Amino acid sequence: MVKTKLVIVLTSFWIIAIGYGFHALMVYKGRAGSAGAMPAVWPRNDLIIPSSDKPQLVMFAHPRCPCTRASLGQLELLVAQAQGKFDAVVLFAEPVDEKEAWSNTATIDFARSIPGVRTVLDKDGEVTRRFGAKTSGHAVVYAPTGKLLFSGGITGSRGHLGENGGSDSVLQLVSGGEMRPRQITAKVFGCGLFDQCTNNQTVGKN
Repeated sequence: MVKTKLVIVLTSFWIIAIGYGFHALMVYKGRAGSAGAMPAVWPRNDLIIPSSDKPQLVMFAHPRCPCTRASLGQLELLVAQAQGKFDAVVLFAEPVDEKEAWSNTATIDFARSIPGVRTVLDKDGEVTRRFGAKTSGHAVVYAPTGKLLFSGGITGSRGHLGENGGSDSVLQLVSGGEMRPRQITAKVFGCGLFDQCTNNQTVGKN
């Protein structure tokens, strides 16, 4: 009898623990990062020169943010769907005092493997700060005139690939579709761009 009660109690605690863990995971996946305030007009800098004849997409990324792999995967899909209708660059914020291995990660390798996407290392995050980006995976789209068209994330939740409003808005924009004002922003899911993320597996030697 006592043994049966103990089994029931332990089973109840186990079910509660699983439920709590699942709930915590769902909350974490749905928790957006800070979107920051992007400049309405392309900020002058010497690192990224915008396209003069098509929309320019810039994604700000942390070399060690695991969530950003999904953002890059979504960017890869966007590039394939748009078929050359926009230029894309991924800007990786890189602390100036870190060793070379800091940016020797699978995330950067993935970005470099996407056809038609340029990757740039932003030493000390100078240009990233000039744009005002704060969360890894934040994407902006500027018109050839330099006007900001879109600012936000292109995934529906943290580390999750699939259809979402941000990605759909970008595709509609670069394809010349009309945009409603409420579609110009989207939540961003990722690590803080200047946080010390360490759970991204590096490649090569440290």
